[in-house]
Amino acid sequence: MSTSGADRVDAALRRSRRAGLRNTAARRAILDELARAVGDQGHLTATRLHHALLARGLTVELSTVRRALAQLVGLGIAHTVPIGRTTTFGLADDAHHHAVCAGCGDIRQLPAEAVAASVAAARAAGIEADPSGHPTGVVVYGRCTRCRTTTR
Repeated sequence: MSTSGADRVDAALRRSRRAGLRNTAARRAILDELARAVGDQGHLTATRLHHALLARGLTVELSTVRRALAQLVGLGIAHTVPIGRTTTFGLADDAHHHAVCAGCGDIRQLPAEAVAASVAAARAAGIEADPSGHPTGVVVYGRCTRCRTTTR
């Protein structure tokens, strides 16, 4: 998707408003951070997101962040990707899947077309995969180059 972070946030806020949620400063800041994370790892834990909001000077409780994330996931605005026992959150406005390093937790986005054959094979076997990115899409676990070379 080639839209700016601000456009992505505005679109997400419009969707949340249509669903009956208020556009609060906390919700906007959460969406801003998720949009900004795309250039980094693409996903944030609730705790990491909470720390980023505090660093921006926004006084918000971790429970508020968790509640807002749950609402955004429920609306399909955000999605989750499990990494071990941790859940990460990312924007779900762009159809994609994920590759996760089981060693360091690095997340890479995979275009929906890249895993189309696997989704088709699952469907043929009677398993309907989550639609791209909702709530997690397809997650491929493995080890990144750095983790493979440091464990040898």
